[in-house]
Amino acid sequence: MNRLTGQRALVTGGGRGIGAAIVRRLVAEGASVAINYRSDAVAAEAFAAELAASGEAGNAGRSAR
Repeated sequence: MNRLTGQRALVTGGGRGIGAAIVRRLVAEGASVAINYRSDAVAAEAFAAELAASGEAGNAGRSAR
């Protein structure tokens, strides 16, 4: 069992860059992750689709301004 199995995380700015790296690490440790973004919906949705295609969990959602 991974350290974070059964845990949930919300990563703000998780659709690209450092946030995406954090998402990958959390998922690798077993966490279910929600990806939050402010303006780059295309990048966030593409990253969530990439995670889903690789068998990893990922959900993207836009933050309120």
